[in-house]
Amino acid sequence: MKTKNFSPQVFILFWIMVLMLGSCDFKKLGVKPSTGKTNEILVVTNSDADWKGRMGNTIRDFFAQIQPGLPQDENMYTLAHIPQANLSEMLKTHHNIFIVDVNPEFEQPLIETKKDLWARPQRVIKMTVPNTDEFYKIFNEKKETFLELFNANERRRITLAFDAIEDVKIRNRLISEYDVSMRFPKGFYIAVDTNNFVWIRREAVRFSQGVILYFYPYTEMTSFNPDVIVRKQDSITKKYIPGPAKGSYMKISMFEPPVTKQIEFNGGYAVEMRGLWELQNDFMGGPFISYTFVDEQHNRVVTIMGYVYNPSQDKRDLVRQVEAILYTFQYPEQAKEQASSGKLKE
Repeated sequence: MKTKNFSPQVFILFWIMVLMLGSCDFKKLGVKPSTGKTNEILVVTNSDADWKGRMGNTIRDFFAQIQPGLPQDENMYTLAHIPQANLSEMLKTHHNIFIVDVNPEFEQPLIETKKDLWARPQRVIKMTVPNTDEFYKIFNEKKETFLELFNANERRRITLAFDAIEDVKIRNRLISEYDVSMRFPKGFYIAVDTNNFVWIRREAVRFSQGVILYFYPYTEMTSFNPDVIVRKQDSITKKYIPGPAKGSYMKISMFEPPVTKQIEFNGGYAVEMRGLWELQNDFMGGPFISYTFVDEQHNRVVTIMGYVYNPSQDKRDLVRQVEAILYTFQYPEQAKEQASSGKLKE
């Protein structure tokens, strides 16, 4: 597991470079830029003993579980820990904070979750429980909700960073040609745009990222069957995404079948799929994530898929980036409504 312990000594050099800030309680909102690495959670407990014992193991086993859909084992989140007494003003700016306070003075457990409490973008979740038995019970009941709140904040953090360097031309082209909106940072470009299929990619020195969108008429609910989604996507990528070798093309790998689940996406129902792609008749491959849903206004099925190629290197953070891009999907009327309010979808 990728975990690490913070101590006051580690931050001596950082303290030299920052101003001392006034105290802030759990109810005050802050506007400072949040800090921390991608896919990292700062865990705060009453003591180091809690972290080294059963409580810490329970938190690690869930938040630092192996991320599905990657070709090698990578933890879903990297966890950093401090005892509550060391939660300084500087550390309060971390973008993901999970606090567990075992306080016998509380008769009933209290769950608090705050957006942008001490910094922005930020998600702070605090569990105050009268005893450890209550912690294990409540954590088991609420952990999936906690995870999605942190996931949403990771996407929001990436989106805000990408919006600062958005290539508006890509969004405008998607709106004009397909009546959908997505936001891409500079560095991505449209590689293929034809016949209800768009391939948008970024080619860096050591890795590649890409997003594909395709549309086809909605006729029946079988469009959401995972086997149907796989067959449809393979037929599309065979046609439009060739590999470097003759006769090679992108397809979904069934060596380890994709993990699928039903989710709420952009206010509606969608099927999320995470797994591995590969090149038929070649040796390239990597992780992908996709969402399939119905565009009721145009009576069509929409699939948006993001993929990563980064051989022999970690891929978790790159997948999170394309996931954040996928979550910027909107219909133009939604984008206009948010733009008129002065706030883009985060």
